[in-house]
Amino acid sequence: MPDSGTDTIVLYGSTQSGHSYKPRLYMLLAGIEHDYQHIDIFTPHGERPEAFRKVAAFGEVPVLVHNGQVMAQSNAILLHLMRHFGKFSGSSETQLDEITTWLFWEANRIGRSYPNHRYFHKFATCDAGLLNWFDQTVRADLDRLNDELSEKEFLLGEFTAADIYCAAYLLYDDNPAIKISEWSNVQHWLNRVKALSGWKYPAEALA
Repeated sequence: MPDSGTDTIVLYGSTQSGHSYKPRLYMLLAGIEHDYQHIDIFTPHGERPEAFRKVAAFGEVPVLVHNGQVMAQSNAILLHLMRHFGKFSGSSETQLDEITTWLFWEANRIGRSYPNHRYFHKFATCDAGLLNWFDQTVRADLDRLNDELSEKEFLLGEFTAADIYCAAYLLYDDNPAIKISEWSNVQHWLNRVKALSGWKYPAEALA
């Protein structure tokens, strides 16, 4: 396994970006040395730092620059980091496949429903029908996680990157319309993640 001390890593992210929080939290928990650069996503693209504009092919965060290699999209970044450092990647190839499955479930489910639900309750308004749809889907997603965690401390039994990525948006825990405590297994799971050495709240990790 490569020594993280020999690697040069820069992560560009932003405070309200749960997608940025995912790789940032992975590296904090894994003890991987890296440089974090905050990008104000409310600043027009042309006014963002030149170093970021040069590597951000999609103009979005997160972007990871690892030994000169540029990576975008949070799932792609995580898979890259797991391959390189081997942290939280499970104890078998089967578990690695399971982690990948949870990553893509999160991208299509909780990573879509919860942040949109949170956004439209905290920062903006939208059509009542659409907001109701987000409410239904986020509750269904939390039900699914709650069932999965009914007899396990973590999604695969042991702590893996699947837990980091599926928990990331929920760890913001400031959605005024959702009380995570209603899903007790999810709440206990999030508390276990928070208790891990290196954990930081999103606002602190992404400042």
